[in-house]
Amino acid sequence: MRIIRLSVAFICFQTGLVFALSTEEQINHFIDRVEIPRLSQIYPEATINITLNNLAALNYLSECEDDAIQISNQRPEAVKRTNYEISCDSPTWKSYIPVTQEILIPAIKTTTPINRGQVIDQSNTDIGDVDISTLRGQVFTKKNPPYGLIASRNLRINTFITDTLINQPTLVKKGDIVLITASSGTIIVRMNGVALENGVKGQQIRVKNTSSERIIYAKVVTDSEVLVNY
Repeated sequence: MRIIRLSVAFICFQTGLVFALSTEEQINHFIDRVEIPRLSQIYPEATINITLNNLAALNYLSECEDDAIQISNQRPEAVKRTNYEISCDSPTWKSYIPVTQEILIPAIKTTTPINRGQVIDQSNTDIGDVDISTLRGQVFTKKNPPYGLIASRNLRINTFITDTLINQPTLVKKGDIVLITASSGTIIVRMNGVALENGVKGQQIRVKNTSSERIIYAKVVTDSEVLVNY
């Protein structure tokens, strides 16, 4: 997902009156009112935790005479670490505070070890929360499960399944009898054929037309049908 870089400025107001809040309280207010709602729009099902680091540095800042400070996220596209810029107009000062974000999304993980080539299904998986900053690849969710796919390597228990860990199952095997569907515009012709090699869904494989003995390349559609476009 591509996130457009932006800078969000925030000043604490309530019915036109400035809160008499400490700097730390105003930053936490910014997190609750701005950052968590913003991240929740990007990750609708996520549990979001944001932690301020190096809070001791706030003690060295002069009290803002206007009571309200200005706050902006310097790396709004970040999923793990960012910095908040905080500033005051009177007296004039600017500082930065490091922030750690934890964005937990519900995703499908293994509940038992899964061997390479083994089918992934509901019997060996469950839902768990995972920090997206720890992931490589796209995870599978309850709405988009990996059921029916096969493991591309041995998977340990409690491994979150991503698109880098799976392969499509072999739908057509060498020697299988298949239906060849050839289409050109509105004209569709079907004939019998024999697969000359294994294939997964969407893969081009060699198929022999049993009537003409002609060998063609066709795309695997199902476990019994291949498609040729002319």
